[in-house]
Amino acid sequence: MAEVSKDKKSNTFKYIIIFILFLAVGVVIGFYGTTRYFEQKEEEGNSSAPEIKEITEDSVYQDTIKELYSVVNSNTIFYSSEGLKIADLNNYSKLSLVLQYMDTKSMYEKEALNKNELGNCEYGFVLDPSGTANIPSLVCTVYKYKKADITSVSKKVYNTDIETNNNFVPEVGRSCVSVEDEYICGNTATPQSGALEIKFDIQKVMLDPNGTIEIYDKGYLADRRAGVDNPNDQYDNYYLHTSDSTNYYYELKSADNVTFKHTFKTDDNTNYYYVSTEVYNG
Repeated sequence: MAEVSKDKKSNTFKYIIIFILFLAVGVVIGFYGTTRYFEQKEEEGNSSAPEIKEITEDSVYQDTIKELYSVVNSNTIFYSSEGLKIADLNNYSKLSLVLQYMDTKSMYEKEALNKNELGNCEYGFVLDPSGTANIPSLVCTVYKYKKADITSVSKKVYNTDIETNNNFVPEVGRSCVSVEDEYICGNTATPQSGALEIKFDIQKVMLDPNGTIEIYDKGYLADRRAGVDNPNDQYDNYYLHTSDSTNYYYELKSADNVTFKHTFKTDDNTNYYYVSTEVYNG
């Protein structure tokens, strides 16, 4: 009887050892299988992830590119060496930016205010420059912008909220007065003739399907503002690399021109809004 008991114990111990071995093998196989499954899923996810692609000449995106580029290519504020982030601008700067954009789209009403007994017009606007020396102007030309349009443009083009309650100065010699549901903007000093002209061309446009379009453009700024030309320096043209530069150059050298990257984002892959601009050194 003692021998039988010993045999049973021996067999029981063998079964326990075998069970433990099978359990260990199962754990190892299960761990390996699970790890490999997730690795394959990650590889599949990476392989199917949308890639950033160039859309510069893609006919599907030409209207979008044209519209987005019109946001930056009409305003020298986007061509500063310090770059620009819409999120960093104060409300007055946003208002100025929005109104200048609306000017490019003719989103205003033009009106002439009559001269008053003080020699100017209502709201302190100055008379228009006279057409001839012998016939002085008797009116002040003003531009009226609907506050509802300002709010709408600010949200659509820049994805930012904006306050429209206070008067502000969009540029030197010009002011905008808040009157009920609109802004009335006019000159408070004789406007300077000439302008800083943007001479940039698109180099490439990149699309990230996750919601970003980047427009890269390269070029220069031609300074046509009054008072810049010096008849004694024998130069006819004055060029700047960036709008905040004070160093002129007088011959165009493409290799020296600056490239900017303008970034736009979207929440629905359809409507894009401006985010930022920076000098691109890539």
